[in-house]
Amino acid sequence: MKNFKKKLSTIVLTMVFASMQVSMAAIDTGLGTQNGGAVINSASGGLVDVTKGAGSATLNFNANTHVNWNTLNVDKGETLNFNAVNGANNLTVLNTVNQGMSNIYGQINANSGISNLIISNPNGVLFDGARFTTAGDTMITTQPMTASFVNGAMNVVNVATADAVGVVTIKDSNFTVGGEYNILSPAVNAISSNIKAGNGVKLITANGQDYLSTGNAAPTDAVRLEAMIIDGDVYIVSDKGYVKTVTGGEIKGNLTVKSDDSIVLNYVDNGKALHVTGDVNATGNGVLMYARNTKVDGNLNMQNGGGFLEVGNVQVGKDMNLTTVAQSENPYGYKHFTHVVGNNTVGGNVNIQSKDNIHIGNYNFEEGRILDGSLTVGGDLSAHAQDGHVTVTIDTKANKIDLKSDNLNVLSDGKAVLTANEYKFSSNGYIGSLADYTTETGDTITTAQQIISVMENYTFIPKDIKSHDYLKVAGGEITQINTPGNAYISSNGDLKVTGANANDVNLTAYRSKIEITGPDVHAKNINVGSETDYLKLDFPGRDFTTNYTNIRDGVVTTIRPDEVITYELTDGPNGYNQLTLKPSENTTYLIGPNEPIPPTPDPKPTPVPNQNIPDNENAKNLMTQWVPDDIMQSPVNTPVAFAADLDDDEVEAPVRKNVDGSVTVVRAYPMGK
Repeated sequence: MKNFKKKLSTIVLTMVFASMQVSMAAIDTGLGTQNGGAVINSASGGLVDVTKGAGSATLNFNANTHVNWNTLNVDKGETLNFNAVNGANNLTVLNTVNQGMSNIYGQINANSGISNLIISNPNGVLFDGARFTTAGDTMITTQPMTASFVNGAMNVVNVATADAVGVVTIKDSNFTVGGEYNILSPAVNAISSNIKAGNGVKLITANGQDYLSTGNAAPTDAVRLEAMIIDGDVYIVSDKGYVKTVTGGEIKGNLTVKSDDSIVLNYVDNGKALHVTGDVNATGNGVLMYARNTKVDGNLNMQNGGGFLEVGNVQVGKDMNLTTVAQSENPYGYKHFTHVVGNNTVGGNVNIQSKDNIHIGNYNFEEGRILDGSLTVGGDLSAHAQDGHVTVTIDTKANKIDLKSDNLNVLSDGKAVLTANEYKFSSNGYIGSLADYTTETGDTITTAQQIISVMENYTFIPKDIKSHDYLKVAGGEITQINTPGNAYISSNGDLKVTGANANDVNLTAYRSKIEITGPDVHAKNINVGSETDYLKLDFPGRDFTTNYTNIRDGVVTTIRPDEVITYELTDGPNGYNQLTLKPSENTTYLIGPNEPIPPTPDPKPTPVPNQNIPDNENAKNLMTQWVPDDIMQSPVNTPVAFAADLDDDEVEAPVRKNVDGSVTVVRAYPMGK
């Protein structure tokens, strides 16, 4: 396999040969009689003797040894011990098996003097209900191996002309390994077992390894870990076949997987979560890669070169990085589709880089509907698609949100809300949502159906699309809207736009404020919808035309780039909408970059004594608003006259021209009311 040619240093075993080689007659240990026995053919090295007891056998060593077994089985209730004696330590004991699969139902122990215990059986090794305890390193392999002794040293090597035909299976067993636990086999299946390894667990199924070369057809599952509890780091290298974890489980350490095929974490969860207390680093080149119902206390890093990449219902304590890349060695040719589905929380940053589509959300293709979910990010969210769409159809929260499509579109379903302090949107086409529309034949095409079709077919959306709708944000600051096409963005709160380079930018903020400011805002047109409570623009220096719709009368006010903004559309206190109107009565207003200034009242005039008022006048002409409170309840800026009595017939008109040429508004005199 091209990716994993490097020789594993932990498997390169060079030992000092401490005693003369010996030849001995076959020894029946008395174990495993229900499954073919456990019979030693010969031994080379430092096997001192074999001590047999009731249901037990102990092999004693004073030097490195190659033990050649005819069969090696341990029945339930039996114990096989490997002991270094006479002060010997740091020993390697290689056990090779000639006939039949090794069935271990009992217990295997190795004391602290044995630093490397190796069991090699090409026909397979089964641990079922077994107990396995070693102080040093352990290797279980189905690759044929042998040992050579040269100049007092023992070298463990694989048999180059032989192939592994069996697999390693672990079921309902417990392993306590003081050092490193290595399993090398075309396939590894581990079910409902506990493994504790001081220096971690390595599962190697890769073709072309120095100690594992198989010409057999690859199994469907290269590595399958079902409901496993592993205390220590786990390192998996695979060539062909799936690397799977199934039905939850716990890895108390880091999980690293390198494969030329598919990697699926929690393939079937049965409602149980996979929990990794460290980091997850998965690198594959298969059709599938995903993590579902998975909790990762550290970082979650996944990279796939073969196609699909998904996380669903994950909890990540630190950062999450999802990447798909186009590899020249990819044999499948599938599009790269990155999904974030279900409900997900990430404590740090999220970085998604995809050759093709990115979908924060999910859909049911057959039913043509968008599925529910959420993504909550403690840090920043960045999603960058090279040749596909970036689509968000679930509520998404982060400190900063950056969505970028190099060649296609940035899309939403018009329902999902993006919540952040800062947003960046960049595409080569459309930025926004799609709306339901009716065909000429009367059929309704839903937003979900359109989005699914656009994503599946990698459809470019032109700027003059008719079934447009708005991408929704919760409020905040947009520092970039970059597209040669059009953008549609609506806000549920106050919105500030400080960066844009687009054709038409369409903005609206329901009963909220929009501010467009700064030298980095460029567009052909910026259109502000009538739902917006008020709009604040820079004074001249803009290079875009603003079209602002007033909900009061539906009239579009066009503001040229060089036009100074006035307050002619303002109303209410200080030029603002009073926000006390009902939504149906809401009015939108335009303001400049500075708050409107209330008018300065005229100075209080000096009263004119002994005004000459004709006797026949039935109204007192008040030329100013400065009148006693008991006479006038609400001051106005217009000259006011009050009727001398309450006889409406005496009031000739609501407005009178006075003898001095002024105009007076006539109201009924309160008469103490």
